[in-house]
Amino acid sequence: MKSILNLIKKYPKSFWLIVAIILVVVVMLFFKNKNTGNRTIKISHSDFVNQVSVSGKVVAAEKVDLGFKNEGIIEKVFFSVGGGAEAGQFVKAGAVIAAIDAGDAEKDVRDAEVALASAKLSLQKIQLKNSNENLNADLTKSYEDGFNAVSSAFLDLSDIIDGLDDVLSDDNVSDNSARISGKTALSYRSEAEKLYYQAQNLFEANRKIFREMNRSSPGAEVETIAKKTYETAKIFADAVKSAKNFVDYMAEDSNDSSSFSDLKTTLSDYTDTVSEHLTELITAETNIKNYKDAFTDTSLDLEDAFLSIKQRENALSDARNKLSDYYIRASFDGVITKIDAKVGEIASANKPLVTLMSAGTFQIESYVPEVNIALIKEGAPAKVTLDAYGENVFFSAKVASIDPAETIRDGVSTYRIKLQFDSEDDRIKSGMTANVSIIIFNKENVIVLPGGVVFQEAGKNFVQVKEEGKISNREILLGEVSSLGQVEVVEGLADGEEVVLNPNALK
Repeated sequence: MKSILNLIKKYPKSFWLIVAIILVVVVMLFFKNKNTGNRTIKISHSDFVNQVSVSGKVVAAEKVDLGFKNEGIIEKVFFSVGGGAEAGQFVKAGAVIAAIDAGDAEKDVRDAEVALASAKLSLQKIQLKNSNENLNADLTKSYEDGFNAVSSAFLDLSDIIDGLDDVLSDDNVSDNSARISGKTALSYRSEAEKLYYQAQNLFEANRKIFREMNRSSPGAEVETIAKKTYETAKIFADAVKSAKNFVDYMAEDSNDSSSFSDLKTTLSDYTDTVSEHLTELITAETNIKNYKDAFTDTSLDLEDAFLSIKQRENALSDARNKLSDYYIRASFDGVITKIDAKVGEIASANKPLVTLMSAGTFQIESYVPEVNIALIKEGAPAKVTLDAYGENVFFSAKVASIDPAETIRDGVSTYRIKLQFDSEDDRIKSGMTANVSIIIFNKENVIVLPGGVVFQEAGKNFVQVKEEGKISNREILLGEVSSLGQVEVVEGLADGEEVVLNPNALK
């Protein structure tokens, strides 16, 4: 007896009160089971709705705090508000709400616009100047000029080759005169003769090629003969120079310079003539090459011009983005609910001055307990009532989002969800309390039983069926299970059959 009293004293009265309540509940359940052991329910098809009920609050679908990205003096405020969302002003997306001094930024935009226009004009000039039509015309003209240069060169070179023959046949510079003068004179004459014959042979070979050509010859042939003629003219220049050196030596050696003056004049004229043709031929070659390269260069010039335009476009975009930092603009259609900006004040960078809330589009923010969150999917339909209009006024909505991170509320793990109203309704206001029933599934014309009537044996599901006063076990196949513990029976039962409510009481 003492031990019992000591045990009672060991624990507080609140503990024994709880124990007493538990004993009462156990006794009540025992007698309830005794009384319901033979109770049954009659099977009939019905609708099976599973839903999760939560409460929440109406919030704006979008709500942002806006400020200037730059510091500056506030120049203009284009809107004002009274108190609360209903006293605010509606604005369209992109509307300027307030502005600070942006003189320098505006100038940068104007300069960038001018630079872009200039780059586009340069592109047009390149396209006009270097069109395929113009390039082809220039190349054709360069081939014509090359043909004319070759033709002119051959006319004069023909005279020069004959003239050099006459010079070397003159008595004053004849082979005999050179022998009389000595070895140096003979050396000069030998070099002059050698170059003369080289020039003559090359001239004859190339003139033969040129005679088979005309102004309609392919450009590649014109380019080739122009190069060959240029090389021929170089040999002529060397031959004339060598002959001139021989004549000058003989004149000095003879002490009778006047007898050689005509030869010197002739050779000097030949030098000038060959020099002119060399210039004309190299110019023709250069022009042909340049106009051929122009096709490739034009492509590069156009690419460079397009890149220049892209750079100017980027610069303009950057300038406009920087200019936008001097304005507060509405990021969506909505209602301004707060403005702290005043003209003349200095605005700090990134300090919120304006609150904008989306107009007409509202959501419900709610928190679902962890035990139910797995049942809810995005897009699930829901029925909503608002306390402001009572439980008989319904609104429809859908689950718009489910926050993956948990939120602890009153010590319970919950997950924030947002539901979007299916349509706009002027009766819906931000801040209203909402009661939400999220439909998990809705099956029509199925058999539904309380989960407690089902028991398992050997991994299979059974219920106890009462037939003609006798009770037997019946295997069943289950389908959906509701959050309230009801189960769908897919196979094993038919309408009118009786199922025992408390199968454990009869075991």
